Amino acid sequence: MPLPDGSNMKELTADETPVEEEPHTLSGVTLSLWNEPGRFVKYWNYKGAVLSGVIRAPIFFVTYLIGKETLRLAIGAAVVQFLFRFLFAGVGGTLIQAFRHVEPAWKALIAILLLVPLISHILEFFVQAGFAYVTDTQNLTDAAILRSVSVSIISALFTLFAMRRGIMIVGESESKSLVSDISKLPAVIFHFVAFIPNEIAGMIRRGAFLAIPLAFLAFGVFAQVIVWAVMNKPSWTYNNGKEIAVLKYWGVDGMILLAIAVAMSLATHARRNRN
Repeated sequence: MPLPDGSNMKELTADETPVEEEPHTLSGVTLSLWNEPGRFVKYWNYKGAVLSGVIRAPIFFVTYLIGKETLRLAIGAAVVQFLFRFLFAGVGGTLIQAFRHVEPAWKALIAILLLVPLISHILEFFVQAGFAYVTDTQNLTDAAILRSVSVSIISALFTLFAMRRGIMIVGESESKSLVSDISKLPAVIFHFVAFIPNEIAGMIRRGAFLAIPLAFLAFGVFAQVIVWAVMNKPSWTYNNGKEIAVLKYWGVDGMILLAIAVAMSLATHARRNRN
């Protein structure tokens, strides 16, 4: 219908209708999830469910075999873990997908590291403890779950990293097939591993020297805790139990590897600038 100024009512309405966008704040995303619980069904992340089940099941399988349990019990523990992870990882993927646009990124990171591993491993404990009680293998539950927690921390970090780059998304216009996402994972994994060395190299180029020792220390502590949890020992040995005094702890070893990676990042950046 024409208006006095010659414009069209339908066009005017369409132009003035605001486009509804996803909230980019921590409180906004949390409120959106609270008000729309159906998102956990609509955006249930089957990609994360499949990959998480495939990755986690071997942890329990190997832990039970190391504990000298029967192959039947090891397979049973792996199947229980796969089914649990398949169901919960889809929900965890929904949470991470919802928080991936939160700015600044560190808020999304903290929220995900607090929510996803905490909720999943409380539930996981009861599921695996029930299996352990029925099979009388309670002595293996703690070690397996501790290793699983370590994987959860790395997995949550990587999933957020990948989703912020459009990988492992479901139910949205930018989402691709699982096969397409898997084909891109090697490159994403490379950039994920290189992220911290590249950031520290950037600090060196900017002259932010005060933050560099703190970054190395934080990475060393993180490496120590993760490897301790996975290996179930605080230090490593060689040659029938002899220890290298300087490199006794995994954290120190991690910092040395980080220093090598930072040097490689600086060299790569300098070579690119020359070209």
